[in-house]
Amino acid sequence: MPSSPAEEGTLDRIAGIQKDLTQVMVRLARIENPQVSSINLELTQLIRSLAKLKEHTRQHFQNHHRRLEALMSVGSAINSSLGLKRVLEEVMDSLIMLMNAERGFLMLRDEQGGYRVQLARDASKHDLPEEAFAISRSVVRRVGENGEAVLTTNAQVDPRFEEQVSIAAYHLLSILCAPLKIKDELIGVIYVDNSAHTGIFQDDDLQLISSFSDQAAVAIDNARLIDQLQASNQDLEEAYQATLEGWVRALDLRDKETEGHTIRVTEITERLARRIGVDESDLVHIKRGALLHDIGKMGIPDGILLKPGALTPEERTLIEKHPMYAYEMLSPIKFLKPALDIPYCHHEKWDGSGYPRGLKGEEIPLAARIFAVADVWDALVSNRPYRKGLLPADVKKKIREQSGVHFDPRVVETFLSMEDISPPGD
Repeated sequence: MPSSPAEEGTLDRIAGIQKDLTQVMVRLARIENPQVSSINLELTQLIRSLAKLKEHTRQHFQNHHRRLEALMSVGSAINSSLGLKRVLEEVMDSLIMLMNAERGFLMLRDEQGGYRVQLARDASKHDLPEEAFAISRSVVRRVGENGEAVLTTNAQVDPRFEEQVSIAAYHLLSILCAPLKIKDELIGVIYVDNSAHTGIFQDDDLQLISSFSDQAAVAIDNARLIDQLQASNQDLEEAYQATLEGWVRALDLRDKETEGHTIRVTEITERLARRIGVDESDLVHIKRGALLHDIGKMGIPDGILLKPGALTPEERTLIEKHPMYAYEMLSPIKFLKPALDIPYCHHEKWDGSGYPRGLKGEEIPLAARIFAVADVWDALVSNRPYRKGLLPADVKKKIREQSGVHFDPRVVETFLSMEDISPPGD
């Protein structure tokens, strides 16, 4: 964080006084008078004192910036959507920077009331093994029992630590252990130390540490909630996926002729979409749409859907309503709305001769244009009770011939460039 204009102005004024005094000394030095020499010696001491004051002021400003940055970092973590691990790292690194410590660790309280180390770091943001902190647990226990921070400027002579052999053995000097509390409920403790310097932590830092630890506890609690929500969302996603796959199995059981077609065409559609450059965030909706592409056929009577002979014009008209049935079934389901393009539009054609809406060219959603090629490929190379699957080379020829008629030419070119597409059973 750069210095403020006011801070720079203060340092400049001190430097200006030093400069003025130096100029006075130069002028006085021209006067041959013992009393003047004595005055110059006093001025020299004054200039040195000003230099120390300037350096002290600079250090004060730097410490102020460091502390402000640490508090701002924790404040940002509170307002972020980071997971628990990242928030713990932000809190730990910020406290080490705030207190100019060498290292630290953070413990959270578990359901049994014990404390477990969640993170141990050094000033270079390197993770440390828990064993690196071979200190007496009595410090943590004291903070846990009293709910108040423990701070010492020199643990080697602090009577509170004289019976703690590990502190003496590891030559720990400056130690700080602070509670993490949410509405007076202790959720953990945070600890930092320094074995190189005494006086790193000052007693008047306790108010600052209290403010920091309160903010840190809120950030950690928020991160826990976010992790729990994400876990719940993941459970829901898995439940949704299982439901979709259940519907697909039900369709496969109903129509044995196309058994396995949905899974195969979904995999091909996903690969083709990736090759075309569809965003990762859209792929999940494309996969769902591919899985559900024929869900509307649940509204078609078995007598028509499974009819072994040719369909009458009226029966063909009814079959062609299955995209509309899919739309009516899926559109009320909020999480499936982004997946509707394929079930609703996969029978549209590039030249506008498809159904149910007669869309043309890029009026057809890209997901549906991609799926159409994959769907026809799998249908033609697959064996059916009434015919044997066509050779892949012949199907590719048919698809190329339909480029600009049935299919989007760009999708066709991309599909034909994929050398790893194999027919079922290969």
